[in-house]
Amino acid sequence: MYALTAKGMRYIDKYTIDLGVPSPVLMENASKAVVELIQKRFPEKSTRILVLCGSGNNGGDGVCAARWLKHLGYDVLLYFAGNPDRTSEEFLRQMNIYTRTFPDAFIGGLEGDEEDAAALEAKYDVILDSIFGTGLSRRLGYNFIKFIEYINGKDAYKISVDIPSGLNATTGQNMDALFLADETVTFGSYKIGMLMGEGRACCGKVTVADIGLVPSAYDEVPDKLVVCDNAFFRENYDRAILPRPEKSHKGTFGTVGIVVGQGSMMGASILAAKSAYRAGCGLVKILCPRKFMGYFNISIPEAVVVPYKPENGPDALEHFLKEVGVVVIGPGLAENDYGRGLLDVVFRNSTPAVVDAGALNLISRNARSFRMRRCECVITPHIGELARLCGEDIAVVEKNIIGFVKRFSEKYHVSMVAKNDVSILSLIRGNAQQLFVNTIGNSGLATAGSGDVLSGAIASLAAQGNSLNNSLLFGVMLHGRAAERFARTKNGERKMMAGDIADNLF
Repeated sequence: MYALTAKGMRYIDKYTIDLGVPSPVLMENASKAVVELIQKRFPEKSTRILVLCGSGNNGGDGVCAARWLKHLGYDVLLYFAGNPDRTSEEFLRQMNIYTRTFPDAFIGGLEGDEEDAAALEAKYDVILDSIFGTGLSRRLGYNFIKFIEYINGKDAYKISVDIPSGLNATTGQNMDALFLADETVTFGSYKIGMLMGEGRACCGKVTVADIGLVPSAYDEVPDKLVVCDNAFFRENYDRAILPRPEKSHKGTFGTVGIVVGQGSMMGASILAAKSAYRAGCGLVKILCPRKFMGYFNISIPEAVVVPYKPENGPDALEHFLKEVGVVVIGPGLAENDYGRGLLDVVFRNSTPAVVDAGALNLISRNARSFRMRRCECVITPHIGELARLCGEDIAVVEKNIIGFVKRFSEKYHVSMVAKNDVSILSLIRGNAQQLFVNTIGNSGLATAGSGDVLSGAIASLAAQGNSLNNSLLFGVMLHGRAAERFARTKNGERKMMAGDIADNLF
């Protein structure tokens, strides 16, 4: 399943139509999907339904749905909320069919009189929104803002056709008013804006309906994201969750190394180590200053603690890297010259690395060793760290997180995840780049130490024999699924701690 920009969706539609599938057929298919959902949710024909239609193709979908609903015996009122001077051909086609099929049916919004006002003020069980579709790119005017705000205040089950009115389909930006849907039926693919910005909050439950768009068209669309949801995880589980042979020992499942610098925050390293074990690796080794050795022995006795003296940390790290299959550097790493020295050692060696937190902030100040690195690595910045890496204000990055991830990943030839309420991933394979959006997880992930748990899980999957790319992709999904699993407990999202996420990875 993909998520597309508005431009990408227009291309898919045109490609399908150019191959010979008439636009009215696609509209009938789209409207039928909406009608079938309403039939499922509200089987009683006495259900009162208000259909709000604009003057574009999205409005045409609504008119078509209203016709089908009336045909099936529902109590339907069609209300025109568009601009009569800017009507699309498909809207006019559907309105002509509707008025000829039901010549005596009242259509609200055409006269602006008391009868129109009464139609809006009446009580409805369902309100269907087809005012604005994916083509909306301008701010809404005052009248539309007030109209949508009024409709949002009505007590009814609200369904949006393709996308909630007022939502930018590409960016997720609020165009000054948003229809707040309980459910959205979208066509062919998710729209990226439904998953970004304010999209998830206003879409409600999303159903992606197959309306007959040609699958081969997606091969030609560059600005698309693969949607990582629970269905995607289940379908691709075997790509990264490798079978565990009964005849095995701890070496069978790989060794993860955790690097702890002078003046580091030990809790972050402990969480990464615990997570690595929970994700299935056979052994975790922790390289730490000698003075911290006792803390780690008590906090995570399963790990092998390798102490070093301050004066020989870089040399100890050189040896340490030869003993582990993958290394984690950054969680709790002090952002000082000593931390920089340790990071440079990792980059000039060939041991695969997961780079996070303090290490990313060091890169943002001087990326030379990162750019010249010998090791394969993945990076896991949150939105603030990404902004620092890109030398931009966080508000600027938040408005175009996909673009910043795409460009940074290409520039430094590195696979990465930008952690946010919805995470964006870029996987680099040779000269190719593929973008993903992860929708698994919940607000419980917004807790201190959550990123450290993710780093440990990614490293653990890699130590067990997965590619770093697959480890990154599936580590992010496992992390989100762990939060969903813990959230099943009472007030789970509210009380979640990083350790709970680690404990629920499997």
